[in-house]
Amino acid sequence: MALGCGTAHIYPSGPLDELAGSRPGGRASVANPELSEELAILETSGVYELVPAGHGDPVIRLEPRFTIGVCGNPILLTIVTFGLIPATVPYGSIFTYTVEAPDGTVDAHVFRLSGETRISPFQYVMGLFHSDTEALGRMLASEYAGGRELAPLSQGD
Repeated sequence: MALGCGTAHIYPSGPLDELAGSRPGGRASVANPELSEELAILETSGVYELVPAGHGDPVIRLEPRFTIGVCGNPILLTIVTFGLIPATVPYGSIFTYTVEAPDGTVDAHVFRLSGETRISPFQYVMGLFHSDTEALGRMLASEYAGGRELAPLSQGD
């Protein structure tokens, strides 16, 4: 993500929980792989073993990720100092998907992926070794492992 003086990258803002075991969500296929960014985050998280459709496994339907807006005041200091003083801005997005079991039951899953965005010219160099998708995948795995799901919104909300 390019922004202002240099480049911004997403990082976890604290320690992350580890998944208990490999692929604790089990096997599943993805109904809408065209949401490539969300699919990459889900794959990177390691929560599910993603398999091709048609094997009688549960089906995951991804929703577009919603990014939560934040105040950009810390960016002003970075701009005024020509990037010598980096800015750290809170980052948040909502990652939502449903899992339809072979028996027809549907479970909605909603996770808040919280971290921070660091902005400076030095982030450009660090970006050569950093992937936002991997960072978001690790955050998703941590939220899943910690059982920190948000209540899904009903259609009337």
